[in-house]
Amino acid sequence: MLDINHILVVLDPNDDDQHGLTRAAWLAHALDADITLLTHAWDSFGDKASQLADTTSTSIRDALIQRSQDWLDSYIDTEQLAELHVHTEVHWQKHLHDAAVESARATEFDLVVKSTHPHGIIDRIFSHCDWHLMRQCPAPVLMVKSANQWKHNRILACIDATSSDTGHNLINDNILSFAEHLADHFETDLHIANAYPMVAVALAMIPEVTPPDDIQKYVTEQHKEATQKWARKFNVHDDHTHLAEGDAEAVIPDLAQEIEADLIVVGTIGRDGLSGVLIGNTAEALLDKVGGDVLVIKPNDGVKPEVD
Repeated sequence: MLDINHILVVLDPNDDDQHGLTRAAWLAHALDADITLLTHAWDSFGDKASQLADTTSTSIRDALIQRSQDWLDSYIDTEQLAELHVHTEVHWQKHLHDAAVESARATEFDLVVKSTHPHGIIDRIFSHCDWHLMRQCPAPVLMVKSANQWKHNRILACIDATSSDTGHNLINDNILSFAEHLADHFETDLHIANAYPMVAVALAMIPEVTPPDDIQKYVTEQHKEATQKWARKFNVHDDHTHLAEGDAEAVIPDLAQEIEADLIVVGTIGRDGLSGVLIGNTAEALLDKVGGDVLVIKPNDGVKPEVD
């Protein structure tokens, strides 16, 4: 049974709007979960490698940590956190994502929540905090686009229905398990989306290959059958099951807008390094293209079901 009892909220001190906290508080009230507020503090003068005397660098470090702690404490008595069990953590880390990953590895959080903003090419090249968090955090990560409440009662779960390897099957099962849990709790409609390739476009890049006339029909039927199998497993109606021809990052945003999805649940294999910059991850590409919140799931997140 999947439950969301412990929520970690990652707060960036440079953000003017903490809409991730607003969403996390709403979820915590609805799910009867506790909340941990986390931020980081760091300065080279307070670091152990500083050239300053140990007592001076320690004083700087203590002062910066206390300032961050006071900042977190200022949220505890606010109306949105009233009657919730709230904990706080300040980590001495240069990067916020390192602090969040460190905390998530030490504590079994069921969900990590963070505000997100549009990202540019520079963010991709230098691996923005959000990218690191989605790839490395050992828990599902909810990226919140705005403080607006979910109002259309629709969750869109995006899967790769025909993948047969264990990793993708685990991602699919975890995506749909989390989506189903949220849909059941909040009495929202659960939709499934499966994007599949346009074979003619792919084969056009290989002139020496002549594709059979009915190849696209065959591919479409394969994806339709595979998607319906997942839909039956999670009791999703046929009219809530969507096939989209094309790359996921190109077709899912239009579908999400069409059905007015409040939340898009998507998986990632957490590709790091140069390949992550050049090739990217679907979850990261979708994050800037959809209007709703994005919940990012990895193979080992949450439940670990037996794959059929």
